[in-house]
Amino acid sequence: MKKWIVMLAMLSLLTACAQTPEPAELTKLSAATSESADAEETAVSQQTSAPTAAPIATPEPTATPSAAPKLTVTPAPTPAPTPEPTAAPTAEPAPAQVSMSYGAVPFDLAAGTDQWWSIDSSDSAYWAVQENINALRAAGGLGPLTMDSGLSAAADARCESFVAGGPFDHSGMTTRSEICAAGPLGSASAVCTGWQGSPAHYANIMEPSFTSMGVGCWFCQTAEGQYTYWVVTFN
Repeated sequence: MKKWIVMLAMLSLLTACAQTPEPAELTKLSAATSESADAEETAVSQQTSAPTAAPIATPEPTATPSAAPKLTVTPAPTPAPTPEPTAAPTAEPAPAQVSMSYGAVPFDLAAGTDQWWSIDSSDSAYWAVQENINALRAAGGLGPLTMDSGLSAAADARCESFVAGGPFDHSGMTTRSEICAAGPLGSASAVCTGWQGSPAHYANIMEPSFTSMGVGCWFCQTAEGQYTYWVVTFN
């Protein structure tokens, strides 16, 4: 167990090493209608008389046949085609649920000191992180990762940089890959469950080409609460 005297600088968030259909458009259909007009026809006749003494018979006017009304046929509306249903997006399979090893962080050592401490290979949390990660990989059909002391030293140095106020991102990464966490995560079980629920972190854990890993964790306990920085490095 190592003791570190560094002022508290905390962020409570998870970051990832790697990096998410439109509703169908409703078509309004409108049908046009047409009106038929009936032709109206009026026959007008007119009589004329000549100013002669003897009446002259005027022939009856020949009736003009009325034009037959034209029938306008309104075409029946064409039924609108039924749109094909939009296929629902296929959800990615959820990670397999596994039983996590607890691996508590020894906060009692840091209680009342307002100082940062770190775990090492003498702590159960160190080995529980490896057990949990290998359990996740086994559930996905992948081989286990061996613990590498050099990778653990790199993970420890990354935690130290966060405690010292360095940016909580992957800009200072010195290994092939890493996953990080910060917050009141008091056990290996808590932090590994968080990584399992994050697609980007889980993808790193399940990378088939990785063969080894390292673990680092710095922790502090104050009157305001418990704080941790976790890093797992991969190669």
